[in-house]
Amino acid sequence: MFYCHLSAFKNKLICLGIGIVIGSPVWGQLSVSFPFDGAVFQRSISNTATVTIAGSYSGAVERVEARLTAVAGGTSIGWADIDYQPKNGMYTGNLRGVTGGWYTLEVRSILFNNVISTVSLSRVGVGEVFIIAGQSNVQGIENRGNKASSDAQGRIKYIDWLLPCPDGVCQNVDPPFPLISTLNSTGQGIHIAPNGNTSWAWGELGDALLSRFNVPVLFFNAAAGGSSVGNWSRSADGLPSGHPLFGFLYGGNPDFPYQYLRKALNYYACLFGVRAVLWHQGESDSIKNRNENPNDNTSAAEYRDSLQYVIRRSRSHSNKALLPWVVGRGSYWYDPAGGPGTDAEVISGQNLTISPADKIFEGPNTDNIQVPRVDGVHLENVPGGAQGISEFAAGWNTYLTNTFFATANPYAATAPPSLTLGCSGNTYSITAPAGYSYFWVNGNNDITTHFSTNQTIYPGAGTYRVYLKDAFGNTVVTQSVTVPSLNPVPPTLSASASPVVAGQSVMLYAQGCSGTVTWSTGQGGYSISQTLSQTTTYTATCGIGSCVSTQASIQVSACPANATLSADYVSDQTLTVKASNALIGTNAVRAGATITYDAKNSVTLQPGFLAEKNSTFTAVAGVGCTN
Repeated sequence: MFYCHLSAFKNKLICLGIGIVIGSPVWGQLSVSFPFDGAVFQRSISNTATVTIAGSYSGAVERVEARLTAVAGGTSIGWADIDYQPKNGMYTGNLRGVTGGWYTLEVRSILFNNVISTVSLSRVGVGEVFIIAGQSNVQGIENRGNKASSDAQGRIKYIDWLLPCPDGVCQNVDPPFPLISTLNSTGQGIHIAPNGNTSWAWGELGDALLSRFNVPVLFFNAAAGGSSVGNWSRSADGLPSGHPLFGFLYGGNPDFPYQYLRKALNYYACLFGVRAVLWHQGESDSIKNRNENPNDNTSAAEYRDSLQYVIRRSRSHSNKALLPWVVGRGSYWYDPAGGPGTDAEVISGQNLTISPADKIFEGPNTDNIQVPRVDGVHLENVPGGAQGISEFAAGWNTYLTNTFFATANPYAATAPPSLTLGCSGNTYSITAPAGYSYFWVNGNNDITTHFSTNQTIYPGAGTYRVYLKDAFGNTVVTQSVTVPSLNPVPPTLSASASPVVAGQSVMLYAQGCSGTVTWSTGQGGYSISQTLSQTTTYTATCGIGSCVSTQASIQVSACPANATLSADYVSDQTLTVKASNALIGTNAVRAGATITYDAKNSVTLQPGFLAEKNSTFTAVAGVGCTN
């Protein structure tokens, strides 16, 4: 391309080479608010899961893509569209058929086939999710030599939270926002939500399953120390029952201990899915059967009936009709009178409960582990001695057989529903889908801090989520939504070319709008194609709901193939004249005028053309207005 400048003062035409600079696109923010970093989602029997991905963005985005890169186990999934039509700053979508493994998740936003922004979560997994229930030999006790997971990849997970029981009265509160931790510490003060103590046997069991299947494992612990099977069955209906050892109301609340299990099922199993409940309980019933009141004993039939009732209630309360259970056999409590310390009635009741056809599977018999026990009942890893807790973990691993994993149909995580950001009368709104109870919070706050229970809220600027509860109490946490502080702002408009040869098409682009772009042509979208017959001004607005920005405008010039210029240009006039083929000048450029002739093939100055002294005239040959 040549640039030619004709100096009227020196009567010389000077030609130089020049280049074109293309501006970079407008960049926007992108975030992932679901899943949570470190989350493990329950895999199916076929070793796959669907992973829901949701978040927010700013600016203009035409589609959102995601990929999973396998870190340990699993199979990588390349970039795939998850949302073809993100809207109003929110996106949501799924990656399906994700095989069991440990992954890095990346999400990127696309505009005009260019990557605008990329964000990642360090780790997300597809694997196994278990809920533990029973009494203290699965709940865990501090200072008993428990071991933790030794997996270098940190794939054995839990959530650290203990349901509060101030002054011995357990509170029927909802669990907090889920923050995933790694079960790699033997330290004290660790609580596997909602009621577990220490890593107990679960770090070791997690490692054993990891070595077999190479998938991450997530544990929740709903066990309750000292509880009898009768405590569980009665509290499943909110009926009071006495502590089997001390007589007072168990947990100070008739909903406990069963409420621990219901919290785990309604919240954690809903968010992450679940393979099975691992049950181990019976020691307290063994003690009951030694008292002097035969009416307080637990017979085999009573144990069976009570545990079967707990299982039925857990399935109905969670809407998981065939939720798998694994029933461990345990009754050992040292008998100072010289008895065996075990109870045949309790063990028989547990055996009678087991029914693989009903998805109630056989767990380990633990009465022969570490006998006698240091305190008469609880397992312990004794330095230089018996490793009772480790044997317990190994027993569970043995009974969670390959046949179990092939026949215990798990329940997948519940995908969080999408939210809708709207605007009317300069007021923003966020609406959740119908059919739930609603608990709106700021940011990642806990459900206990909710500020509204309406389906639709009208908040100010900020970031919000909602906890949604269905008719069973199953609870999901939605993606977060960011409400802007201002009404929609006008988009930034650009054109693929200007001027444009008359009769040819031009692409118009709108950037910076996270809502809906509406053009003066009646078209919508971040880009439209137009065919120009004359110089035209286009406008576009950005809208969210019925709130619409002021107009942005862009003028696209159309130029002819050939033109003959005969009118004079006067002082202080500045103008560029273009043609796609040739320009012919027969006019005068008067002193003080600044004029450019720009044609693709030729600029011809015929007799009569004049560029006066103190004018500026430029001729460009080889550019013109081609597009």
